[in-house]
Formats: sequence, structure tokens, C-alpha cells
Amino acid sequence: MKKAAVVVAILLIIFISVGAIVIFLSLDNVTVSGRASVSGAVVIAPNIQKIEFTDTQIGTTTTFHFPFTQQNNSGGGNYSVTLKNGHTYNVYLSFSYMGSGNMEKEFITTFTVNAPAGDTAITKNFGYPNLP
Repeated sequence: MKKAAVVVAILLIIFISVGAIVIFLSLDNVTVSGRASVSGAVVIAPNIQKIEFTDTQIGTTTTFHFPFTQQNNSGGGNYSVTLKNGHTYNVYLSFSYMGSGNMEKEFITTFTVNAPAGDTAITKNFGYPNLP
């Protein structure tokens, strides 16, 4: 009987520990959303393909692909990605112009996700060219 109680106690400690780790790691994530656009004054008939966030600390890339139907005449659309809070990302926009054969990938900015404790979402807009 004592062995069964010890095994149950160990399993309970393991399950609680795993749950705590999962919760702790998910609290580190922040949903970043907003609008990405390419100026029609700089590029003729822009059509954004994707926005990429490359983590400068660990090298992973998180990508949002824009559906063509989501965009409007201003060469932009809304995006939403989940990134690590406190990490810094290089942001790139990939787009076509004057037809689908002319593709460009442009560095936009370096962006640090900095959500206050308890916040799980922030809004950030990006544009090319990167206007002040």
C-alpha cells in the first residue's frame, strides 16, 4: 500500500511540474498583430506575399502569408503571429509588383517584442518603405 501511495505521489508531482512548465512557457508568448503595407507611391501595384519575423537570439523565423483576397488597393493587409516576449526580431516584407513575376523581399526594421507583464497581445504596423 505504501508503494502505491509513493507512486501516485510521484506521478502527481510529475504532472503538476509538466503543467507548470507548459503554463510558464506559454506566458512568454505574445500575439503581435497589425497591418503591413507597401506604398503604391514607391512600388507600382504592390501585392504583399508575406511578413517574416526572424528571431535574432535563436534564429527561428515566424511567417504570416497574406491571402490575396485580404488585401485592398493600398497594397496591404492585416497579420497576426505569436512571438516570444523580450525577443528581438528582424522584420521582412515580401511582395510582388506589376504582376506576380517581380518579387522583392525588403528588410523593414528591427523590432523588440516588449509586452508588459500580464499582456498577451500587442499591435504593431509595418510598412515599406519604413516611414517614421
